[in-house]
Amino acid sequence: MKYLLTILFGSLILLSTCVAQLPKTDIYLAVFSNLGTQPQLMSVTFINDFNKNGYNNQPNFVSKDELFVTVGKDTSRYTDLYRVNINSKEFFKFSDTESISEFSANHAPQKGRVSCVRIEPDGKDQSLWSYPEDRSGPGFRILPALKNIGYYSWINKNEVALFLVGSPHKLMIADIGTGKNTLVSENIGRCLKYDGKGQLFFVHKITPDTWQLKSYHATSKKIATICQMPAGREDFELLPNGNILTSDGSKIKMLQPGLTDIWKEIADMADRGIHQINRITASGDKVVFVNNKQ
Repeated sequence: MKYLLTILFGSLILLSTCVAQLPKTDIYLAVFSNLGTQPQLMSVTFINDFNKNGYNNQPNFVSKDELFVTVGKDTSRYTDLYRVNINSKEFFKFSDTESISEFSANHAPQKGRVSCVRIEPDGKDQSLWSYPEDRSGPGFRILPALKNIGYYSWINKNEVALFLVGSPHKLMIADIGTGKNTLVSENIGRCLKYDGKGQLFFVHKITPDTWQLKSYHATSKKIATICQMPAGREDFELLPNGNILTSDGSKIKMLQPGLTDIWKEIADMADRGIHQINRITASGDKVVFVNNKQ
């Protein structure tokens, strides 16, 4: 299978059948004290010793010490899903498929299931899949009528928010039982986060220079504007206390919604040679982020 990927700071969106390189990316662990309130950076650790010159992206916490990571050993070919322990650096392949690439693994709300985005063997369709976490079976395709799923975030066991690739890209809420799709917004960023309290967060790219972080209430269907994102930034993370993290070049920043609309710098990684932070995820006082080397 040959396919063309458009890459933006580690983003992956399928377009057509050609060849393109995945970017070389690294994953780091930053440990803070008092991350949610008065963050102080304590340490920074390189995570992907097992794949120093490849594609390492889309980290998601499986537990407080373990990640799902999308890994491409050969950046011109396919990706697999890995589970990586951030303390011991031990890892194993969760998926090991031929002629298929998987991305963006995370726990699904259905008990014992893991979901991911998969490029089908035809090299054209991007679909949402469900696998047993214990790897006891082959898995199955969710929402088979949708062939342009780029990213996703579960709202509950029946509803999932989808980034649908297109012109423009669209935010849809899909019911996996009925197959019904509800349009929420267009011209959105790739990062979708559900807070577990009824609010879905996303970035609305209103103009090339105006990208706003917004929330969508799953029950009332109302959209609210939170703040302006730093220039060119579409990745963010929600903290349990309601604060929000994002990146800005070499910097990690935090916002306290309701108190201010100004992003406050909490760490700068420039002296470590880290200049293009994008994907970001957190668990407790641990922040894992991706640095694009290209």
